[in-house]
Amino acid sequence: MAFSQYFNITLKFAVLVLSIICLPNSLTAQSGEELLASFLGTMNSIDSFRGSITIAGQSGTISYKKPHNLQVKFSDGRIISANGSKLWFYNPARGIAGNQDLRGGTGGLYGLLSGYESVTASGKTLRLVSSKKGYEEIIISLTPNNLLRTIRMRPRGGTEFMEISISGLQTNIGLPASLFNFHPPSNAQVVENALNQRE
Repeated sequence: MAFSQYFNITLKFAVLVLSIICLPNSLTAQSGEELLASFLGTMNSIDSFRGSITIAGQSGTISYKKPHNLQVKFSDGRIISANGSKLWFYNPARGIAGNQDLRGGTGGLYGLLSGYESVTASGKTLRLVSSKKGYEEIIISLTPNNLLRTIRMRPRGGTEFMEISISGLQTNIGLPASLFNFHPPSNAQVVENALNQRE
């Protein structure tokens, strides 16, 4: 796989994580639309958090600081780091650090979860379905304490879900902004604005 294609996949994942991370607050037995509105309404109350993340069997630690700072450190040494203006992806196995300038926001949860024709709730689970969205089906599962447990997304025309699980969240812990300013190792091959590179 060419690096630009590899980095493109990684960038889409990082933007997706930035879009979906949230912490539900006071969810009760409601209709799907009401529960979704309550879920979205808690986003502005979150300043920062840290927890464990698992994506397709790959585990790591995720840190977030409002508004667009994100760091994911996987157990195999890979790092995704975004500070609102630049996104880095570092792969120690390949010795490559790629970056990409970030412009504007991602639309966040509102962009990801709006426009679904069917929104239903069952206990602590939300299910969103639309044949017109990039993800035809999204299932959000909450813990008994109303924390995000998993989010599963099935792309349009696909049959398999991509699942992201989060656990052990600590919120509003005052993470320093410097945590999200990634500096690649001196021996890494750096690819500037990797998405702009031709095959």
